[in-house]
Amino acid sequence: MSGEKTEQPTHKKLMDARKKGQVAYSKDFTQTILILAMFGYMIGGAQGIVESIGRLMLLPMDFIHQPFQASLDAVLLPLMKDGITVLLPFVLIVLGIGIFADALQVGIMFAFEAVKPSAKKLNALANAKNMVSKKNMVEFLKNCIKVGFLTALLFIVLRDEIPRLLTLPLAGIVGVGTAIGSLLYVVIVNVAMVYVVLALADFVWQRFNHKKQLMMSKDEVKREYKEAEGDPHIKGARKQLHQEMMMSGMVEKTRKASVVVTNPTHVAIALYYDEDKTPLPVVLAKGTDLVAKRIVAVAREEGIPVMENVPLARALLEQAQLDQYIPSDLLEPVAEVLRLVGQLAEGKLPGEPQ
Repeated sequence: MSGEKTEQPTHKKLMDARKKGQVAYSKDFTQTILILAMFGYMIGGAQGIVESIGRLMLLPMDFIHQPFQASLDAVLLPLMKDGITVLLPFVLIVLGIGIFADALQVGIMFAFEAVKPSAKKLNALANAKNMVSKKNMVEFLKNCIKVGFLTALLFIVLRDEIPRLLTLPLAGIVGVGTAIGSLLYVVIVNVAMVYVVLALADFVWQRFNHKKQLMMSKDEVKREYKEAEGDPHIKGARKQLHQEMMMSGMVEKTRKASVVVTNPTHVAIALYYDEDKTPLPVVLAKGTDLVAKRIVAVAREEGIPVMENVPLARALLEQAQLDQYIPSDLLEPVAEVLRLVGQLAEGKLPGEPQ
């Protein structure tokens, strides 16, 4: 049936949806790239992070016996410096990597229609329906699967590490720190792997679902084509009007011609030449079929010579440009035609001695 949405969305349909902010977007993909970037920073800069946090924790202890105001003045600036050192990279990662991940998915996009005030957004009933929509149910199911995967992963990792964790009290502070750091590294790597798999799956799903939601019926495709290209009847009328306008211009120019070269019936070229005004003959008008017939008719009305020369007419049609001098390789045959026209104007027959 023509009403069934069986056709892939057209480029226009996709662009219209994009203007409204409707694009294939995976939150999991962006979140995963952010998490990987943060994990990478934490692993690569672990020593600096630990040192800064250590200074944040220990610095107040150096001033514990001093007056509060004096301690505050001495502690505040170093605390702010170390606090910024710890937090600023995370803020930059969230901003920079977040924008990069979004641009990677949807490119640079400004969807002003998506933030435009709308009465629909204030409709409580519509908003309630959206809360239990198919899309939100899918998101809820995805989150359940994600939590299930991560819970199972943590259980497996910790289950294998339980015997080693039970011996930690015997390892001392340094040993405990090393063991916990090693365990966290294993957990982070495994969690990152799970996130990558889930993000890629969601990335593919979002694109598939976005295309599916924008699928079109055959009638919609035809309607869009008509809107883009114009109704065939209107298009035909527009083409006819263009031809009439073009023919009107040709007619006015033909009235100034010195000679019209024909095919004899399918091609006509109007040439103008005045040795006092133009160094070479100029093409005033040219055309085929109806246009050619109109050029010939106007020439006869105005008493302009009409000369039949099939090879020259075809060559001028293909090579010559309107309102331009004739091509140099056609000078000789055109000169011959003009010579014949001159003889006729003087009342001489072609071939008579000058």
